[in-house]
Amino acid sequence: MTPFTGQLEPLITAAAGAILLWVLGARLTANTRFELGRGRYAGAFPFLGAFIGAGLAGGVFTQQSFQALAAGAILLAIIGFLRDRQRFSYLTLLPWGALIIITSLFAATDAATSSIFVISATLWAILIIVCLKIAALVYEMPFILLTTSALTQFIYFSQHQFTQSAVLVNLALLTSSVLMLIYSTGGRRVLTGSSGIFTAGFLLAAVSLLEGSGQLLLFGLFVPSMVILFPFTLISAMIVASYFGNRLHHGTSRERIYSWSLRREKTVLFAGLFFLCLNFLALLVLIDAPTPAYFALFLLFVISLFVFVSTFARKDASNNTQVPRQIEILGIAIDAVLPADVIERIASYLQQTSPASESAADASATARSSTDGSSLFHIVTADSLALVRAGEETRFKSAMQRAALVVPDGAGVVWAADFLGTPLPGRVPGVALVSQICEAAGKNGWKIFFLGGKAGIAEHAANTLNKEHSINICGIEHGYFAPDSEEEEAVLERIARAKPDIIFVALGVPRQEYFIARLRNCLKRGVAVGVGGSFDVISQTLPRAPYWMQRFAIEWLFRLWLEPRRFMRMLGIPAFVLQILRHKWNTENS
Repeated sequence: MTPFTGQLEPLITAAAGAILLWVLGARLTANTRFELGRGRYAGAFPFLGAFIGAGLAGGVFTQQSFQALAAGAILLAIIGFLRDRQRFSYLTLLPWGALIIITSLFAATDAATSSIFVISATLWAILIIVCLKIAALVYEMPFILLTTSALTQFIYFSQHQFTQSAVLVNLALLTSSVLMLIYSTGGRRVLTGSSGIFTAGFLLAAVSLLEGSGQLLLFGLFVPSMVILFPFTLISAMIVASYFGNRLHHGTSRERIYSWSLRREKTVLFAGLFFLCLNFLALLVLIDAPTPAYFALFLLFVISLFVFVSTFARKDASNNTQVPRQIEILGIAIDAVLPADVIERIASYLQQTSPASESAADASATARSSTDGSSLFHIVTADSLALVRAGEETRFKSAMQRAALVVPDGAGVVWAADFLGTPLPGRVPGVALVSQICEAAGKNGWKIFFLGGKAGIAEHAANTLNKEHSINICGIEHGYFAPDSEEEEAVLERIARAKPDIIFVALGVPRQEYFIARLRNCLKRGVAVGVGGSFDVISQTLPRAPYWMQRFAIEWLFRLWLEPRRFMRMLGIPAFVLQILRHKWNTENS
């Protein structure tokens, strides 16, 4: 006997029930407003329709276990619907949802089933619901997860004794998920919302409970592990491949070998095949399958991986295109310059605004966007964290937009530009830029003011650079003063009296950009460069990362090792990567 024997009628009624209740639900909610994005709301209606249809056809709807599961599914659909209508928060619904799940599962089991197993199934159901909710960020993904899980469990049933109720619940999940997956092709979207996710997660947990199978319950943990680990692994692999594929670790290479494609359909298809392969692998282990089965599974995975990689990495045909002067990343214009270009721009500016040749016309022509008459030449050394902050803080974004130059300090910015199809010529590392500016200053006699860091740090950095380049130091100040304080006013006055050609501001992001914005009111001529923690490195208070770590763009990891307190700040790096991927995805699929 197989799990498919005698299941044709329940399959038909499950499909009919899913479609019927889906259409009915669409009519009932036609005038209801949901904040779930673009698409047609289906909620839990298809899952409930398939569940009821399969139960009626299978002759188990009058059984207590099936009725208990039906009651639990309906109640979870209702509280999920209330969440979709923004009536309650997830935190408010959590205890109610847990109570419904554990009560329904206890009512659906016989006395022989242990309480520990029911509680385990309840915790698993909650975990599955959370992970399906995460997977719903790619709206087809929950359907793929449910479909592959249901298919795998059917194969598992074929090797073991099974209950009719478990098969029918699994059949309902498979039927409704496949129907919604088919409907979502061709650019159409079906929105299950929290209502559908709550119901589907509960029913998936119920299958293992009805079977009383610890193996099946353990097997179900592959769903949350795939949702949590697979996106991280796939994204990391794409970043590494794109970074090394175009030789971005060479620093200033203009050669672009590949252009990167992130088509939604290909990504979702590969994710579905990967999930299916992982499910089947676990299943083959459970049933002690022969070696040819493992080989066939491995071949399926290799073929799907090859198709995805060949689509993702395409030979670039635009190697000879001219790099534009500015490249936009997440709404910020990044100047496509190398360190030598920055020095040339500084020299040109200082020559135009020298006391002998300075004029109002020259000043207004130099600034990128100045509304207060200041011609201060502001240089922002932008890394990926700065771009993330600019998207969160309007004041900081405004300061960056007013700057004369926004240079790509971090390797993440160079990677993002290349990945988005608008490659930059290379990095402009902040520490190296300070040294290069000082070298030019020593040759041209420019006056330099050092501001920032703890007491003694700026002085040590200035002395180190003076020994190397014989620079004219016109002032040194530490950076430990409160914003908008009397002490800050006094610092601004000292800078104005010193009249530096170059001022290095090492107050950290975004404080240094805010300080430079204030500096515009009292210093009408000069180059202000935000240099972050460069003084600490130059003064050797903090060692710089080894060369190989600099080359392979993991200086942040070395800095995190030295200063673990920066951990929370470093969380902005994955946020930046996700924003770039989302922008790429939306651009290619719009």
